[in-house]
Amino acid sequence: MRRGIVHTLTFLTIGQAPRPDLSEAIEAHLPAATRVRHAGVLDGLTRQEAELRLGAARGRATLLSRLADGGAVTLDAEAVEAGLRSRIEQVEEEGADVVVLLCTGAFPGLRTRRARLVEPDALVTGYVGMVLRGSRVGIVVPLPAQIAEARKKWRAFTPAPDFTTASPYAEDDRALCAAARAHVDAGANALVLDCMGYGSRHRQALRAAGVTVPVLTPGSVVGAALGPLLS
Repeated sequence: MRRGIVHTLTFLTIGQAPRPDLSEAIEAHLPAATRVRHAGVLDGLTRQEAELRLGAARGRATLLSRLADGGAVTLDAEAVEAGLRSRIEQVEEEGADVVVLLCTGAFPGLRTRRARLVEPDALVTGYVGMVLRGSRVGIVVPLPAQIAEARKKWRAFTPAPDFTTASPYAEDDRALCAAARAHVDAGANALVLDCMGYGSRHRQALRAAGVTVPVLTPGSVVGAALGPLLS
């Protein structure tokens, strides 16, 4: 029997690594022999340093992530993309065969020399466009400031989705449940939680709150797509 290829896969977060809460849904689909590593754009930085170098700026696209101490941090999307370029170079030099971004933001300038780059933004929008075509979809993003960018991201989807906000890093799930109910009450027959911070815990919370429509989280989509490619 031919042995399977052993891949080295690096999960790359825009915050600080490791982020098993983001990667666990993907890891569940990986071959057992896969070597998994974690890296982050903000690794080694204090909160003050992170906010000084990559903090959100008024009027610019923003992203939400988490530091090693569990605290959330709001970041400037362009600064994050520059940080990702640098970290991708580093993890490739360290032997990564596959680099999986743990963020659903769009980063059109990212490239790799050798490794396969997996961008959840493209996977999730493509998947939703195929399996939910014609559906009334409600999309939840972490921050109100992200809605304008989210509308651009999902502009090709018809009918046009509605958007609500709820942070995946909140102390409880009340805001998320309220956001989901608002979509369902408006006629949505599927929900997309558009941030890698949302995971199975959030889906379970919605089910416990009586939300019965399909709930898609990025990690489950990425894992289902990536696993067969590494087997």
